[in-house]
Amino acid sequence: MSGVDPAAADLRSRLLTACNTVHDPCGLGVGRRVGIVDMGLVRDVRAHREPDGRLRVTLDLITTGPFCMYTPFFEQSVRREIGRVAPEVDDVEVEWGDSTGWSEALMTEHGRAVLRIGRPAAPVR
Repeated sequence: MSGVDPAAADLRSRLLTACNTVHDPCGLGVGRRVGIVDMGLVRDVRAHREPDGRLRVTLDLITTGPFCMYTPFFEQSVRREIGRVAPEVDDVEVEWGDSTGWSEALMTEHGRAVLRIGRPAAPVR
């Protein structure tokens, strides 16, 4: 037996799916629809019951750079999407981490593939 609570695993999966429907505005600006999970901007997602019984979700997010102006957009969007797919969640808290360490290495393979579409091939040396 793995000890993983199936209900908790299902909730985590739904939360990450909801977050990934939020697309990075910078990617949209260049015609690429890349979700914030695929961009590597969602560092962690946790859910716990408060003493009063409320279900609280905490998201640890970063941006691709320290001066990103889209943090309000991300917060509003993840709250809306989580509410849509997980109505049992009472509160969503967003904690912002240090964005200076973001790199393409944090992206999923799918995210990197979407960004590569339409890019010219690297020159052969």
